[in-house]
This record gives sequence, structure tokens and C-alpha cells, in this order.
Amino acid sequence: MAEEKLNLIQKLAKIRSIADVAVKDKRGFNYSYADITQILASVKSGMKKYNISLIPMITPGTSSVEQVVTVNSKFTKTGEPYDQKVSEMLFRADMIFRWIDDESGESLDVPWTVTGSQADPSQAFGSAMTYCTRYFMTNYFQIAQVAAEDVDAFRSRQKEAEASEEKAIADGIITQFDKEFKAYFAEHSEKADELGKFLSRYVKKNSAGKYDYFKIHEPALASKLLEEFRKTYLST
Repeated sequence: MAEEKLNLIQKLAKIRSIADVAVKDKRGFNYSYADITQILASVKSGMKKYNISLIPMITPGTSSVEQVVTVNSKFTKTGEPYDQKVSEMLFRADMIFRWIDDESGESLDVPWTVTGSQADPSQAFGSAMTYCTRYFMTNYFQIAQVAAEDVDAFRSRQKEAEASEEKAIADGIITQFDKEFKAYFAEHSEKADELGKFLSRYVKKNSAGKYDYFKIHEPALASKLLEEFRKTYLST
């Protein structure tokens, strides 16, 4: 069997399925968040598996650094108000995250923006890049950030959603099968035993002694049932 060849978009979709959730294991400024190293670890495992590279690039001519002074109202121990000035360096720039398929050379550019502030310009730049990368990864791959105790619940809801979607697809196929099967049986009732044996290969009898093919919830099995029925009974 030939190895499946994936294009860049398909490979990125595979990585998305790997990096589906990250645990909020860091705290800062009164909120919790997932550490960048945790997010990168899950994404990079997929990048390595599917031979994908990522090049973050600052768009030339868009970076700027400016001093920003904010005034905060404070109070002394005796209740006297005073103004506290805080000076920080604000870094801004436009970016492009370029995904590259190392095997084919195919690339995909994703426009982004970056901003960060710290007391020192180099720290503002570093802070901006760290936050920018984390937010890019979590948004592009739709990585859910949840508390450690909620990971199992998240994945459970995810599986329920996937199962519900598959059931809906299977139900549509089985509804079509039911229509064709009943039409055929109405004209060939003498083949009841033969048709029963055919159905027994896909589904068991219910308490009423009938083959309840509506209990098939897997699209692949439902599709196979319909295909085989058409091939065996309707293709002549």
C-alpha cells in the first residue's frame, strides 16, 4: 500500500489534532495561562513528524519602539494622594509566520502582529515575541487552554462531539439504505431469507427479531453496507 502523500494544509491539520489542548500551569497578572514551552512541545512534535518548518519574520519597516509614560493614582499610609509615573518601552511590529513543507517546498504565509512593553527595549522585544508566538500557536491550531483538572472533561466533550458528527453521517447513509432496501424487498419478498443472511453480516437482531441497521453509527460500516447491497442486488 502506497504511503499517503499529504500537502501542507493537510499536514497542518494533522498537527492541529495532535496539539489540541494545553494545561494552564502558569500564573501572572491575576490570571492563569499555558506556558509557551508546553505549547511548543506539542506543536513541534507534530512538525517533526510531518517535516514542517516555521519561520517567524518581522515585516521590514514596521517595527517601532516608543517610550510610554503612564500615571497611576496612589495613596500614602496617611491617606494622602499622589501620582506615580511608570515609564515603559513599547515595541510594535507586523509579522509573518511562514509554514514550510520541508519535503515539497510548499509554503503558507500567515500575517500577524506583535506588541510588548517592558522597562528595557530588548526586554520589550523579547516579551512581545514570546507572547506573540504563544497566541499565534493557540489561535492558529485552536489549542484549548484549560486547568489541569479539566483536561479529561475537555477531551470527553471533544470525543462526544466527534461521535455525534459521525452518527449524523451514518444516519444519513442508513436512511438511504433503508429506502433502497425496502423498495427492493417489496418487489423480491421471496428473497427474505437471503436478505436476512446478508444483513446478519452487518448487524444483529433486536428483541423483536428484526435486523436493526439503524443501530449502525459508524459511517464506514454504514457506507460499506449500502455499497455491498447495491453491488449485490441492484447492479444487475
